[in-house]
Amino acid sequence: MSKTPPKQALGPTIIRLRDVMDHTTRYAFSGVARLAADAKVSPASVSRLVNGKMNPTFGMVARITTALEQTLGYRIDPRDIFAESGRFLTPHVCDLMGCTGCLPENATDEFGDIKPAFANIKPGRWVSSRYPSGYQSRKKGGSR
Repeated sequence: MSKTPPKQALGPTIIRLRDVMDHTTRYAFSGVARLAADAKVSPASVSRLVNGKMNPTFGMVARITTALEQTLGYRIDPRDIFAESGRFLTPHVCDLMGCTGCLPENATDEFGDIKPAFANIKPGRWVSSRYPSGYQSRKKGGSR
């Protein structure tokens, strides 16, 4: 007898770790290796997380969050970095990071023009660089 695996109840885990890292001086450059060393996890695991290739374990979330907190100097809820269906406690990453308002590097093309995905996004009002307006369910008629 074969059972089909259960569907995720709330949708996929959306990870905005790269966006958080880009808001720090420590992790903005060579961030994967530095964060991996600080969190005592493998650089390959951090790279897979940043690139959306894996869902983290609880232990990895705890270690990464602790490393970020030590760098930032304040507590951060892991649900502001890893969230099912992109339902982050703090919707905009700039608010989470205390940024006065920016756009991610990938908001513009090689000519400096705003990409269509960011056309209606104001600086500081983006959710993640991958989903600037927030994750939208792929279900018919579905939104968050």
